[in-house]
Amino acid sequence: MISMSTHELGVYPEKYEKWVQVRDRSKVFLRPIKPTDVSLWVELYNSLSSMSKYYRFFSSHREPSQKMIKQYIEIDYVNNFAIVAIAEENGRERMVGVARYILDPPPDEAELAIVIADDWQNRGLGTKMLLHIVEIMIKRKIKKIHGDIFLENRKMLQLIHESGFDQIKKDDAYGVRHFKLKLQ
Repeated sequence: MISMSTHELGVYPEKYEKWVQVRDRSKVFLRPIKPTDVSLWVELYNSLSSMSKYYRFFSSHREPSQKMIKQYIEIDYVNNFAIVAIAEENGRERMVGVARYILDPPPDEAELAIVIADDWQNRGLGTKMLLHIVEIMIKRKIKKIHGDIFLENRKMLQLIHESGFDQIKKDDAYGVRHFKLKLQ
């Protein structure tokens, strides 16, 4: 576990909120996920194509289970952390992306995952979210990130390749690339 005081567990970290602009000049609000984001998260999940669900969740269930919703919404902001991208569309908020990490042993390494709504892909939002969550991870003394990407998920492979971080491990097996990046 990361060495942070226990009073930080479960406390919403407002300091990680920020506005970003994507390639088409749309503005998106990046902020930590909140327990009240259930309906926005479910809407994002349900809007994903079967392929996007498969790439991110390694399955393409039509509807998320209550257990799955709880797993992705109820986080402690220290060992399990997520940034969401909120856009305003038709006068209402819409969650259009999620970047998350979960700490793994050793305590300075985390698993990373990102999902972007299909209609928001290719706008640079994934890059903005990756850079923001990595900035947070570096502040929290996390030194390495890792994850698994299907080899046919060219967009995510390109994002990781172009991230600028030192790739210290890359294994391809069973149609999946396991990557490990050094942050510091």
